[in-house]
Amino acid sequence: MKVKLIYKAEETYLKTSFPAYYFGASDDRVYVIYKSHYLTPSGKSGYEFVVARHEQFTYNYLEEKLIENLSHKPPFLNSLVDRPNIILTNVKTSKSCKSYADAEELLNIWIKAQSGKADPIRKV
Repeated sequence: MKVKLIYKAEETYLKTSFPAYYFGASDDRVYVIYKSHYLTPSGKSGYEFVVARHEQFTYNYLEEKLIENLSHKPPFLNSLVDRPNIILTNVKTSKSCKSYADAEELLNIWIKAQSGKADPIRKV
C-alpha cells in the first residue's frame, strides 16, 4: 500500500527552506520528506532528500486518522504534525532523487522492504 499525503508544509519548522511533505503509512507511522542542503568535506554542495519517521504521531491508515502519541487522540488539525522541536528519526537520505515524487517512491519501497513484503533493493 502506498503512503498517503496528510499534510504539506510550504513553510516548515524543519531546518530547510523547502516544503515538507507529511505522509501516513500502512505501518501506522507518520513520515516526512524534505529537501536539504549538504556540503561535502571537499567543499562541493548539493541537495538531498531526507525521509524521516515522526516520533510524536502515528497514523491509522485504514481510517485515515492522525493520532498524537501523547494524548492518543486525533489532533484538531493535521497541520499540527509540523511543529517546533519536532522529534524525527531519519530512515533514508538520497542524493539521487530528483523530485519529491522520487523520494515518495523511495519511501514506499523502503516501507515495503521493512514489512517483509519485498526483498530489500540489492546491487548486482
